[in-house]
Amino acid sequence: MNQQFQQVLNENEARLVRIARQYAGPNDWQDLLQEIAIALWKGLPGFAGRSSLSTWIYRVAVNTALQHVRKRTVTTEALATEPMDSTDVDDPMALLERFLASLDPVNKALLLMDLEGLSRADIAEVLGISEGAVAVRMTRLKQHFSETFVEAG
Repeated sequence: MNQQFQQVLNENEARLVRIARQYAGPNDWQDLLQEIAIALWKGLPGFAGRSSLSTWIYRVAVNTALQHVRKRTVTTEALATEPMDSTDVDDPMALLERFLASLDPVNKALLLMDLEGLSRADIAEVLGISEGAVAVRMTRLKQHFSETFVEAG
């Protein structure tokens, strides 16, 4: 079990860090990463293989991140409503981070998983929604991004 847990962490470290950074921000993402690791440690013995291990890891990480957001009192609304700096247009990562900061936790999770290359079926399974709902949400996210950043820029 210990070796399997270490392998899970090693193989998924980059994506777990990305999830933690997006949900906790620059000051406490490491605490969230530790919470995710603890949740994986506790849940790994009960992993039954009904889904792929990768999908299960996402589910645990996203659910832990969502719980973290619910507990946190500071919101990112101020960041999302700040005027766009002209340098943001030239920096795609800054633009993406700004867009992610403006999203509610579920849509943020959906977009992050899409960017990670998860299939619509896997995203639906992690979030507990239908594949059709994933497709509709992705269409709305693209439209929202276009209206907010492409047309505003």
